[in-house]
Amino acid sequence: MNNSIAASLSEDLSYYIKITKTISKIVSPIILTLCGIGNLLSFFVLVSRRLRKQTTTHYLAILCIVEVGTCFTGLLRQFLIDAFNIDIRTMDSFITNPYYLTISCRIHIYLTYVFLRLSSVLFVVVTIQRYLYVAKKCICTRKNVLIQLFFIIFTICLCELHFLIYYEYTLSDTRPKSEQKMECTVNKERYPYYYKFRSEYYGKISLFLFTLLPFILMIIFNALLIRTIHRSTKRSQSKKSSKKRNITRMLLTVSIFYTILTSPASVYTALAPPTFQLLPWYFIHWTLLKLLFYLCHSVNFLLYCISGSIFRQEFRAVISCQPLSSQHRHYMR
Repeated sequence: MNNSIAASLSEDLSYYIKITKTISKIVSPIILTLCGIGNLLSFFVLVSRRLRKQTTTHYLAILCIVEVGTCFTGLLRQFLIDAFNIDIRTMDSFITNPYYLTISCRIHIYLTYVFLRLSSVLFVVVTIQRYLYVAKKCICTRKNVLIQLFFIIFTICLCELHFLIYYEYTLSDTRPKSEQKMECTVNKERYPYYYKFRSEYYGKISLFLFTLLPFILMIIFNALLIRTIHRSTKRSQSKKSSKKRNITRMLLTVSIFYTILTSPASVYTALAPPTFQLLPWYFIHWTLLKLLFYLCHSVNFLLYCISGSIFRQEFRAVISCQPLSSQHRHYMR
């Protein structure tokens, strides 16, 4: 009886893994292409001579780089595993020395989480910065923006430094030792306290700091931003007010899509116990959530074009290599 149950579970597992790999092989290259091309185009538009005079575009330009890093450290790895059975985190198909395998493991997982954290933090910061600028509560200069960006990047890199210290190429912490499955994880016998922190607390802390808190802050400051723009519109119907509304709509659209598409994977990661990885249907559920998550980092160019007429105008000017009219230059200033 037990043998029949085990055989049935093995068949289910093989079936789900096959479906998961098929979905990944088809969808992942599409998302990676959209991410690379879309963020590259967005970056060149945002750093163009006219748009880079606005402090907000500095954050958005850095965000383009971060989103490329997010997709090409996370989704690219999964695609290579599913399509070619190559794990760039461990490189065990090419490297046999355990020391170098551990270095590869630590660097990749560290960069993966640094890019993930930077994307959510930058979304919040650019929203707050935009509100303070529109409400005239602070003066945002290029120097201040660069200092803020340096501080944000340095802080995130420092907070995620534990991945460079405790992760290594060792036995899997979720599979039986008899399988001798090696992966990039924490050795729970060598670092029992950190393993407990990582397993029980880190996911919940990350869920609050990088999902729930950014979501709440973006709602609050976008609401304040909309109210400020609405009040200024009543007093003035000038082109400057129209420009503020345009940028607000663009940021609001991107913020909403970011929260909707990234929250499911973050909640699942934080609340699902490690034993879920042993269930047959885990693979397809987790793959669909990850694809939804990475899709968020691939559609910003489309969202900018749909919701921002200023971005569309500058994009047309960049790809056609044509200068803007004097009226539009005045409007941009």
